Amino acid sequence: MGFTLKSSYALRALYKMAKSTREGKDKLSLVEIVQGNEIPRDFLEKIFGELRQAGIIKAVRGRYGGYCLARPANEILLRDVILKLDKPMNSYPCLQQNGKCLEDPNCTVKYVWFKLYNAMMRELGSMTLENLLEYGDKIAQNPLESNEMKDNLE
Repeated sequence: MGFTLKSSYALRALYKMAKSTREGKDKLSLVEIVQGNEIPRDFLEKIFGELRQAGIIKAVRGRYGGYCLARPANEILLRDVILKLDKPMNSYPCLQQNGKCLEDPNCTVKYVWFKLYNAMMRELGSMTLENLLEYGDKIAQNPLESNEMKDNLE
């Protein structure tokens, strides 16, 4: 169970955009977004196409154009970003088939996957881009907290 680089790149780019918006710069070019993020520009362009369709970001055309958030950071749920770009748990056939296990109709393992999937979606549904900004602020104030947060996950 996991997420692809696509979601990781998207969240990193959206974080940078939200931070920039908070600092008073409402739009960024692709070059500005990928700078320091080690995100392939062409790949981010494709990702942004999907995020535009989902109403998460907007493209501003023209010489001074760029990309901006379509909504305030506190209204952008991480779940919406992930579900637009990835299909978490799609590698498990029982989740693809609406709970119908192709191998064993009485499979009990599918309930583990459903429980994990539902917990993950609940957590992502409670987190916004604004929360990412808050986490970033905490880490900037105390870089060691980044390691502490990681330790708590293990």
